[in-house]
Amino acid sequence: MTAAIFTAILFAFSAITGQRVAVRYGAIMGNWLRLSLAVLIFIVIIGVWQRDTLHQAPFAWLFLSGLVGFGVGDVALFTAYEKLGSRLTILIALCSAPVFGMITEALWLNVLPSAVDLALAALILTGVALALRSRVERGLDTPTSRAQLVGGTVAAAIAGWGQGTGAVISRKAEEVALEVGVGLTGFSAAGQRVMAGWVFACGAMLIWRLASRGKNRHVVARGEVNFTEEVKFFPILLGAATLGPVVGVSCFQWALQSTPSGLVLAVTATTPIILMPLTWGIDGDRPRLLAWLGAIAAVLGVTLLALR
Repeated sequence: MTAAIFTAILFAFSAITGQRVAVRYGAIMGNWLRLSLAVLIFIVIIGVWQRDTLHQAPFAWLFLSGLVGFGVGDVALFTAYEKLGSRLTILIALCSAPVFGMITEALWLNVLPSAVDLALAALILTGVALALRSRVERGLDTPTSRAQLVGGTVAAAIAGWGQGTGAVISRKAEEVALEVGVGLTGFSAAGQRVMAGWVFACGAMLIWRLASRGKNRHVVARGEVNFTEEVKFFPILLGAATLGPVVGVSCFQWALQSTPSGLVLAVTATTPIILMPLTWGIDGDRPRLLAWLGAIAAVLGVTLLALR
């Protein structure tokens, strides 16, 4: 249980640091920098201490899971950070992930949801809708803001799809690892998934640089680097790399090894609630009553769904 609580807290702080990285460098470059640091950490630790956890059969599934979750999902996540901020992005992404996971299981594994599952999914989506409505009522209704709201919401939903679908695929990887007799640790599984996400991020980075040549609006992308400012900002970038992909995901896997998965998911689903007072105190992003009600409804739906 302690590991699950740590995971929820780590994911909340990962969202705060990740949002700052996305705003400073842009979604594509920020995500690439974050995953590049995470990959370096994983390569050193797995290469030195956990080489026996690598095997071709589970790696293929983990790589596919990483392409979906850390590849497509994280590019979308950082895009949403830019447009919506961390609070609303995490609420949409984390609370929609179980819904997308349920859909993936139904289509791929023929695990059909019950009427209660569908009702809880409806509760989750209602809560997210209330939180989105709260943002609209704050007066953010100019054409530009509406476009950001729609684009950010779609991006956050894609991030939720990546996380939910990636989780289903990673469970398949664990089954394959057991079949071939590989002792797959949570840290190694996270590292192999992040590697796939980094490969996708490299491709996205290349396309972005070619498409936006001469049009980049971020200081670092234009090559006008202030070394002193970059050194000061590096702890935040390092935090985005370690709090989520490295320590956060590894802590999540550690929790799954000692606690029933439903209980772990129920605890980590509280991340959006933990994040709300943090963003209020750190960023001045004060949520309204409707935002609180929406977040509580969405998290309650996720919690009950996980416990089922």
